[in-house]
Amino acid sequence: MITLSSLSKLKPLENKISYETELGLSLEKRSRLLDIIRGDNSFSDKQAGLYFTNLHAHHTELHMHTQHSEFKELTDLVDNYVATSILPIPLAYRTAECWGGIYGKDDFAKLHHHQPHTWAWCYYPFAPEGSAPLRFHKIQYSDGKMGGVFPDFEHEVHPYDDLLIVFAGHRRHSVPKSTTDKERVVIAGNISIPQMEKK
Repeated sequence: MITLSSLSKLKPLENKISYETELGLSLEKRSRLLDIIRGDNSFSDKQAGLYFTNLHAHHTELHMHTQHSEFKELTDLVDNYVATSILPIPLAYRTAECWGGIYGKDDFAKLHHHQPHTWAWCYYPFAPEGSAPLRFHKIQYSDGKMGGVFPDFEHEVHPYDDLLIVFAGHRRHSVPKSTTDKERVVIAGNISIPQMEKK
């Protein structure tokens, strides 16, 4: 239950574009996640040139954590990280959507955001040297109204094996075209506005 006492103990939220940490998943667990992703190509059909999401690459369905215990274990780790390290308030954080992707050469992600979700995250089971970065873009405002998005990025994170990146759902971001033949493997998710736990 939220009380004035618990709210008074909150540390202020840092003014950061993204938060990064390593989860410490073993090679065996990361390899198992990759195998599952490779076996699910639900939302992409590169041969037909059809793309149903912002990710122009191999893409799984959107609720992998409800289908596979390995993904549920991962989302629990991410939810716990947000609750204990980013915004520690007595609410139940829950990943609402979770999917996987594999970037090959020339694959990319269009500029987009994850609103209305509170938080978004990307975890990289495998991201070899030279993998494309995750880029964050500024939004232009005119007369107090939101306009376009700056074509240049204001912040980028270069992924590597076992890296987790968490950012606010409204942050505009993209991934430039991959220039390497090595696979860049990502698992992404959305954390919705947490609901108060009733006792």
